[in-house]
Amino acid sequence: MTIRRANSEDLAAIAACHIQSWRETYPGIMPREKLDAMNIPASIRNWQSSLNEGQIFLVAEVSGAVCGFASGGENRSHPDCETGIGNSCSAELGALYLLQSHQGLGIGRALFESFCKDALDLGHQTMVVWVAEKNASCGFYAHMGGEMVDRKVLKVINTPVPVIAYSYSSDILQALAANAPKLQ
Repeated sequence: MTIRRANSEDLAAIAACHIQSWRETYPGIMPREKLDAMNIPASIRNWQSSLNEGQIFLVAEVSGAVCGFASGGENRSHPDCETGIGNSCSAELGALYLLQSHQGLGIGRALFESFCKDALDLGHQTMVVWVAEKNASCGFYAHMGGEMVDRKVLKVINTPVPVIAYSYSSDILQALAANAPKLQ
């Protein structure tokens, strides 16, 4: 397994990973129309934007093939939250996607720890992750030391999708970053 910074040559593989991981993870959570409408060109444009904005953008590879990625940076303001606590964090992990076939192998953890290290290196002291409430990865984010601090409802193709926010303190970020693998 290799964790490294993403580059423009990775975009097609990132887009394919994004779409496959959503289709594996979100049936019954996200509307079927959303999953069916996902396509490589639109996904490439989306992730190219993230890359151009200079966000933290990491990929995980196994045997030279992208199997997951993490992206984020400055926390975005999230309106209509129950508490607003998630908005007070300085960094936001906006995406962490990993193919189902590569879950449970420590790759997601390595991506997460590496993202935390980059966030700290950029001067962030706290971080938030928003996750669909029915997503099984909620357990992962709690296990990684996140505290559930907020909730809101997204509208995805007019379907309400409850999401929750996990917050990470400076101490937790530092502990996670200390375990981050060296980037290749």
